[in-house]
Amino acid sequence: MGRIAIIGAGLGGLCLAQGLRARGIECEVYERDPGVDSRTQGYRIRIDETGQRGLADCLSADQYELFRATCAVTTTGGRFLDPRLRDTAGRAVETWRPSEVDEIDSEDAPGDLSVHRLTLREVLLHGIADRVRFGKALHRVTESVDGVTAHFEDGTSVDADVVVAADGVHSVVRRQLLPHAEPADTGAFCGYGKTVLTGALGETVPVALLTGTSVVFADGFVAVLDSMTFRQSNFTPGLTPVPDYLYWAIFGPRDRFGIDDVADTAEVLAAIEHATADWHPALREVFAAADRNAFAATTVRSAAPLEARSSSRVALLGDAIHVMSPAGGLGANTALRDAAVLATALAAGQDDPVRAIAEYEAEMRLYAGDAISASLLGTAMLASRV
Repeated sequence: MGRIAIIGAGLGGLCLAQGLRARGIECEVYERDPGVDSRTQGYRIRIDETGQRGLADCLSADQYELFRATCAVTTTGGRFLDPRLRDTAGRAVETWRPSEVDEIDSEDAPGDLSVHRLTLREVLLHGIADRVRFGKALHRVTESVDGVTAHFEDGTSVDADVVVAADGVHSVVRRQLLPHAEPADTGAFCGYGKTVLTGALGETVPVALLTGTSVVFADGFVAVLDSMTFRQSNFTPGLTPVPDYLYWAIFGPRDRFGIDDVADTAEVLAAIEHATADWHPALREVFAAADRNAFAATTVRSAAPLEARSSSRVALLGDAIHVMSPAGGLGANTALRDAAVLATALAAGQDDPVRAIAEYEAEMRLYAGDAISASLLGTAMLASRV
């Protein structure tokens, strides 16, 4: 097989590039952003057993070990609280699997791992950085019997045997090839914040919030807080050191908060402040101490039911084809599974890439469809009013 062009240097696209390299297949990655850290894309990301298997299948043993070493240290399986920080009955989303205490170093340990998103991208870039082209925004693709061409907004183009669309929820490729498959707006939003654990703040935040994951159930929405404490000795040269921080996310219906535009950071933060005005002072302090310039909010979207399509030299991966609510914690993990399945299919079907892509997409529709359904159930549970 000749050249494979991957559109998008997110987690799925980079994992696929690693998987292809491990199988001796040449590829290049084209990313519209000017750099790996050019915009806020969230912080803590939870990697479940599916995601861990996808990474293990695509990364070298040393890289996979580095991924695990740079995950946050887990000292508790998590807790459920009310807004006054009192223990409450748990309503965990079925797909959440907190890691067991002190088992982060065991590759056989069950449960999820928490990693800083930028750190994982840097791990995934290791060894393939020279194959990633930043500042390359895709305009369209054109396909022929013999190949496919990616046309970029800067007027350049690239001929390839296969193009993989890993360009996210606003995928240019999906909108061109599958205009009817635009993801639906669920009516919910998710706001992501990061509060660095400085000495003063670390002394006032309750210890219970600093030892793992806490889920705070309010009336019609939830807050998720995760202590991201790292062993800095494991951040090797080439990885950006990350100070310990408290990750937090607010998830719920936009109408519950009176939010019109999630892009208006000031409006979203003001709405969160109003909705949490009677919460425990420690929680309010965490929200108030967050870096406002690093806050991000997104509309929660969910893909339409996945349908079979005509054979093609263009494959779709991750949010480009099956974006799902973050409530289930399955989106990135499903993309990592995509990367492993597609890399395997392309390696086995190098003489017939169209068939290889069809086989990948047939398998992907099944497990991604299940993940979309599970994520929608999680959305309904987390946004329920009590």
